[in-house]
Amino acid sequence: MQKHHTGDGREQKLTAKEILKEQWFLTRFCFAAAPGGMAFHVFESVKLQVSIFFEFIWMINYALGIAERGGPWKQFFWCMVIFMAAVFVSTMSFSYYKQSVKPRLTPVLHQAFRMHIYERTKDLDLACYDETDFYQKFILAAEESDTCIDRYLETVETYSAGITQFVLALGFCLTVNPLILLVTGVSFCVSLWLAGKENRLQIASRMERLPYEQKREYQNRVFYLSDYAKDLRLYPGMQQKCRQDFNRSQKEIRRIHRTYGKKLFVYGCIRDAVGPVYLESVLSWSLLLYQVLKLHTLSYAAMLSSLKAASYVSKSSGSMIMGWKKAAENAAYVKRIHSLTNMEPSVVSAKNLPVGTSPVSFDIRHVTFSYQPGKPVLKDISLQIGARQKIALVGYNGSGKTTLVKLLLRLYDPDSGSICCNGTDIRDYAVEGYRHSIGSVFQDFKIYAASLKENVLMDVSQNTKKENYEVEKALYDAHFTLQDNRLVYQIETPLTTEFEKDGVNLSGGEMQKVAIARTLYRRQNLIIMDEPSSALDPRAEYELNQELNEIAQDKTVVFISHRLSTTRDADCIYMMEQGRIIEAGTHEELLAAGGKYAGMWKVQAGLYLDAQ
Repeated sequence: MQKHHTGDGREQKLTAKEILKEQWFLTRFCFAAAPGGMAFHVFESVKLQVSIFFEFIWMINYALGIAERGGPWKQFFWCMVIFMAAVFVSTMSFSYYKQSVKPRLTPVLHQAFRMHIYERTKDLDLACYDETDFYQKFILAAEESDTCIDRYLETVETYSAGITQFVLALGFCLTVNPLILLVTGVSFCVSLWLAGKENRLQIASRMERLPYEQKREYQNRVFYLSDYAKDLRLYPGMQQKCRQDFNRSQKEIRRIHRTYGKKLFVYGCIRDAVGPVYLESVLSWSLLLYQVLKLHTLSYAAMLSSLKAASYVSKSSGSMIMGWKKAAENAAYVKRIHSLTNMEPSVVSAKNLPVGTSPVSFDIRHVTFSYQPGKPVLKDISLQIGARQKIALVGYNGSGKTTLVKLLLRLYDPDSGSICCNGTDIRDYAVEGYRHSIGSVFQDFKIYAASLKENVLMDVSQNTKKENYEVEKALYDAHFTLQDNRLVYQIETPLTTEFEKDGVNLSGGEMQKVAIARTLYRRQNLIIMDEPSSALDPRAEYELNQELNEIAQDKTVVFISHRLSTTRDADCIYMMEQGRIIEAGTHEELLAAGGKYAGMWKVQAGLYLDAQ
């Protein structure tokens, strides 16, 4: 019985049944992904051992037997001719496998397994990314997916070869000298015990290192990603802290290596001192010489060939034990990967209803939500958003504005309460169709290493004139200047210089305009904008707001902004604080009420007071 760690300090037992179950999964997966390549892989593993048996066991016994009996030379000559012809054919077949089949088989399986993980996890809830254990599972899957396939191929080769070698050599020993199998039995027991001990330690060591390796990799990324380059140069103290964190993680990893390394060293010494090689060398020769010299029950031909056959029985047994060790190690990782790929999204559709094209309205009733149990971020939120209304959510950082928008987009589901869109609970709509019906820009948007057009489309380009025109119009409406001399290829210009020498690095304001163009391109009836103009200067912000008001006059719009000058024209403004709505009304009504919104306005936008 093997064990593996879950990564959080708890240890789980992995039974032989579970190991076989994971191996069976990989077998079905690999043979489905590359049936011809896998069949050739097994065939070559078996054929090689058949060739070795005839060359090093059967031929030795046959040739020495002819010599001892004084048989004719012609008999040996024709046997060698046939054998060499078979070896030539076998060599050509193996060369084709090694030079052509294997180099193509491995990357195909790597890609297939990675895509399997991707397809199984791409629809997981956003809530998963709030969990530390999820990241550990994902990192393990990313790091070990290729290695799992490599281990599986080695295991298949080991068992295909080992079983073939074992059966042929065992059959020969039973025929020529059954007593020699006593030695291999002792050797097998020692090997099995050692393999089990070493395997459990290696898996436990890997799982205990995982969280520290995750932290070390994060600190490593900080030093080469452009996102951090500016800060690390302006704040050298943070460089020191990152190095200290990196060194602490490295120190813990070394500690774990030392802890488990000492035990592994002990078992390694036992294996080398009294393991299979020592036992076979001493016991096998002692038994065989006793049979030949004392009992006279064995010929020299039988002695040499049975010695070789017994060695092959022991070798095949040992290789299958090591193969089981590798299979057990692989099963621990594959099971961990399965715990990720078997996760099911909780944000699912109850009725899979299609989303209509009519103007969007919302009725939010008594919604409460928390990222962590017992720590609500939204508390009993109720509000109405009418069709074609312009709604603003305002409040200081941490008040719950962005979280409420994530619930509207159905990236999360509320803990209690309901959100209805056009009179239907949003949980009844088809999830993908509902999300696609909303145009949104978040303050933490990302620009991808792709063309400007692809960054607007956020989809695979169809390369049509209509598509190009609509992309250019969306950029124009977002006030993005296509006439910039840097944009040599216009909308086909690659963004970022990480991979393309002709790439362009946009400014913060330009990137925000591209993000806004994504929303405008989709032409949806609901637009949600979270700090849509935070990176723009006041003049650009004013012009963009005017443009957005004109473009979205027949749409429902939800704004989140710290700049109250952006939200003052909203049909209704909701002031949030600590997860609750504390004020609601128009800009003028809230100023007249003299509450927290009015105080926020006076502090932030006092220059506008004379304009009232």
